[in-house]
Amino acid sequence: MNDSAQQIVEQVEPIEHKQADTDFANNAQQATQKPLVIAGTSDGLLFLDTRQHVELEGYSITALASSPDELWAISDRNSVWHRNSNGEWHKVASINDLQLNCILPYNGAVLVGTSGACLIRIADGSTNRINCFETVEGRDEWYTPWGGPPDVRSMAVGQSGELYVNVHVGGILRSDDQGQSWQPTIDFHADVHEVRTVPGRPDLVLAATAQGLAISKDRGNSWSFDRTNLHAAYARAVAVCGETILMTASTGPHGGKAAIYRHPLDKPGAFEKCEQGLPEWFNDNINTGTLATSLNLAAFGTSDGQIFLSNDAGLTWRQIAGDLAPICRLNLM
Repeated sequence: MNDSAQQIVEQVEPIEHKQADTDFANNAQQATQKPLVIAGTSDGLLFLDTRQHVELEGYSITALASSPDELWAISDRNSVWHRNSNGEWHKVASINDLQLNCILPYNGAVLVGTSGACLIRIADGSTNRINCFETVEGRDEWYTPWGGPPDVRSMAVGQSGELYVNVHVGGILRSDDQGQSWQPTIDFHADVHEVRTVPGRPDLVLAATAQGLAISKDRGNSWSFDRTNLHAAYARAVAVCGETILMTASTGPHGGKAAIYRHPLDKPGAFEKCEQGLPEWFNDNINTGTLATSLNLAAFGTSDGQIFLSNDAGLTWRQIAGDLAPICRLNLM
């Protein structure tokens, strides 16, 4: 990352200074209240707290996931890396015949969603394709708007261990048996960009789609759509922050008038545009995987290298970094 270009606009609210990377796990609980922002950029993995530093420098970090004391990352869309509780990175897999898009720690393993709408399971040093995912009902109808093969774009896990896999364009598939079988849920023409489950709401599933917010209150068996008060319905990212849904929206796949909105989680209401501390519009989409939350904290990154943070569930924001390499993924711990 170019140090001359990197600009930390405002320090993140301080947490106890980390003496070394080995303190990463010990600070995880503190970071949920005084956040550690981790940004996957086109030039490494940026850690933003009282001491800003870059790991995996020189790699484009295209996917990122965390468990309580570990991190998983995809670099250059072809390699999977693991950061253990001692702060040590190890490359665990390289896959050259598929593009790696997203990653999810699950049940002692890690799942990777790829180009061609494939799923890969990595565990105990072995890498295996989940073949049954490649024979699911309706697969031959999946597509992309530009005519290429469909992709696995995002994944989520429910409180009972059910898996949700978002195919672009192919809807959301659910597995209730740890990936041994799959059932379609939403109409695949909805053009889903990100699927999310909600802690404490075992039946609730949310999705950012080209038709606005998709909501299921029965684990994906039925869906409704909400775009009330959005300036445009094309949504790329969604997350839950306390009792608030946050979602990004723009005029289309090439961006233009992009913004972030708030919506009550459990109460009736319309979308409300987030404005305090933010530009009126962003030129490019606020993309899948770049909006992250923890309790009432929220953060997002942009393709032009800005990071914004909110400590009140999106009511107000402040820019905490700018002039970075493009932000591809963002995690908040």
